[in-house]
Amino acid sequence: MFKEMISRMTQSLRRFSHSDRGATAVEFAIVGPPFIMIIGATIETGMMMFTEYMLQSAVNDASRLVRTGQAQTAPLSASQFKATICKTASLMVDCSGAVTVYVRSDANFQTLTNNLPNLLTIGPSVGGSAKAADCYNPGQFSQPAAVVATYDWHISTWGLSAFGNIGGGVARRLVGFAVFQNEPFPGQPTNAC
Repeated sequence: MFKEMISRMTQSLRRFSHSDRGATAVEFAIVGPPFIMIIGATIETGMMMFTEYMLQSAVNDASRLVRTGQAQTAPLSASQFKATICKTASLMVDCSGAVTVYVRSDANFQTLTNNLPNLLTIGPSVGGSAKAADCYNPGQFSQPAAVVATYDWHISTWGLSAFGNIGGGVARRLVGFAVFQNEPFPGQPTNAC
């Protein structure tokens, strides 16, 4: 009886070892999760890059208003200027409170470069880093100016924290910026920041 039981077990093990039923499920269990993660990372990275492109395009369009003096002679307030950026950027972002706009002008490019804060500090304070002071100063004719808009993209795909640049890798601050010299338009002096 014991011999018969061992014989049956041996036959069952032989049949099991030669069977390929379920092999596809096992292969998918091995290959599926990394494949799905790669697809998710590709989609999120593409959306993040497209959002940054939209933000940069919005800043370029709005900067023309400052460069040509339309923002100064209208005059546009800080919220009205942000609204012009949001017209383009709102296709990908919730512009109401998530986008920060910083506009600064100085007497020359050296002073402007020295006074511009680190681009990662423009926007909400994250992870103990100090937030740059708000500024809206489009400047006068023939002065250099900078327009910066930031948006925080919160990373949702596992493994993409290497792309995060704020908050310990949980988010990436997307930045659109333009630095230029205002055209010679007639205008009034504005207050400095």
